[in-house]
Amino acid sequence: MFWLTSILVLLHLTRGNSPCFGRSLQISPSRTQFFKRESLTLCCGADERIMTNSKSACSHKSHECNITLAGVHHSGSYWCDSNSGELGEAVNITVTEGSVILGSPVHPVPEGSPVTLRCLTSHKSSKQLVVVTPINQSCNFSKDGRLIGVGLTGEMSFAAVNRSYEGLYTCTFSGAESPGSWLAVRATSSPTSLPPPTSLPPSHPHHLLPLAYAGPPLLLMVLLGVVGGCCWRRRRKEAEEAASEDVIYADVVQNKMKNKALHRSDHETTCSSGQSPRLPPIRLPDPAIYSLLG
Repeated sequence: MFWLTSILVLLHLTRGNSPCFGRSLQISPSRTQFFKRESLTLCCGADERIMTNSKSACSHKSHECNITLAGVHHSGSYWCDSNSGELGEAVNITVTEGSVILGSPVHPVPEGSPVTLRCLTSHKSSKQLVVVTPINQSCNFSKDGRLIGVGLTGEMSFAAVNRSYEGLYTCTFSGAESPGSWLAVRATSSPTSLPPPTSLPPSHPHHLLPLAYAGPPLLLMVLLGVVGGCCWRRRRKEAEEAASEDVIYADVVQNKMKNKALHRSDHETTCSSGQSPRLPPIRLPDPAIYSLLG
């Protein structure tokens, strides 16, 4: 168990230090410009092969290539080719016989990321090996052939790059100018430009068929609801007006009945106050009856 754990840890550390893990072309040291007789390593994914248009012997062999003594003939474009035919992003490598090179990012950097450009020089060690060192002195930096600034310590840093920073950069030290390196900036899509979560992906138009079929019935239902609501409000208003008229008519009838009752009570009051009512005429008996009575 101990040996298995040790092997797993060793593999993890090896992966962390190796440039050969990833889907895009990896370069160690991580730059695109190299001095002649310098050593570098190129790597692609495990199921990919290194491709190039240069005269390098790295092409078509494997996913990893070690160049021990770089020459001018190693300059060119390098990319990764998978077994399925997918081509990776090409990287331009330059091998120079000059005394100054520019250290810049290998791959496009995301928009808003910091970037540092470095001016580098070289010297030979006691074993005739090329040793690359940063220039810790004043250097001029140019973009597309125009001077953009002076790096007092041999560096020029950008806090947050955007698409306007793209271009061909060079550095100059003691009259010697480095080859040009293209700085690419990858635009990042903002959250406001993303489609809402409820929207349908444009690559699947058949999802829109249910909406196309359900659209007209829904619209008809909405129209019927609007018309029905208007009719209901109108009928309610007419009913309220009719009820109001009935109330007014009932008040008029009630007032007439009250007036009749008052008139009748006034007539009864007049009779009780001393006015003699009309009585029917008294019929007298016939004369014959008077003679019998004497």
